[in-house]
Amino acid sequence: MPTPRKLERQAAGAATRERLLDAAMELFAEHGYAATTIGGIEAAAGLAPRSGALYQYFVGKDELLQAALARRMQALDDLPSALEMLPLGDLKSELRLLARWNLKSLQDRDALTRFVLRDAQHIADATRQALYERLVERPYALVVAWVKQHIGLTAARSVEVYALTLVLVESMAAYNTLRATFDRLPDDLDDDRFIDAWVTLAADTIESAAQQRRSAAL
Repeated sequence: MPTPRKLERQAAGAATRERLLDAAMELFAEHGYAATTIGGIEAAAGLAPRSGALYQYFVGKDELLQAALARRMQALDDLPSALEMLPLGDLKSELRLLARWNLKSLQDRDALTRFVLRDAQHIADATRQALYERLVERPYALVVAWVKQHIGLTAARSVEVYALTLVLVESMAAYNTLRATFDRLPDDLDDDRFIDAWVTLAADTIESAAQQRRSAAL
């Protein structure tokens, strides 16, 4: 049975490993993979730079990158939990819940997104495919299914819904990117004002599509 001292060392080691993963992803996103040094990662994680501390946990920078990507991907599967709170019985209330979830998710994965956009060439093909599945394919399929329910479309009529979902979701991504890049927005726009406008636009668009479907069915 592990002694209290051994358990304490294991906990400290796990915490250090987590700090290295966080520090690495932030530096990879900010400076790029090639320009990020082992010493810089150690320093950002609160360790003595160029002390070799990182090598107690990872073989090198590439293994650290793969571990950081895998760790971030594990956190991308929480949309089903948000959708479990639906239906709320009101389209705008459901849109507001999804909007707040999506903005938080975008903020949480900001470093990962910036790194993927900047340094995709350092990501193995299999990992890139896994990222696409987690970042795009899987969440889009869930949101598309939700939109279809409100419009009343069958699975066979999916092209327009995918386009509509892309427009709605990526407008939130653009909002988050502008804020992250410039640390400001036109007219000092904040999350509440943006979400209010987004919910109104999304609800009007979905309700209009549903009305067109009903009219076409007559």
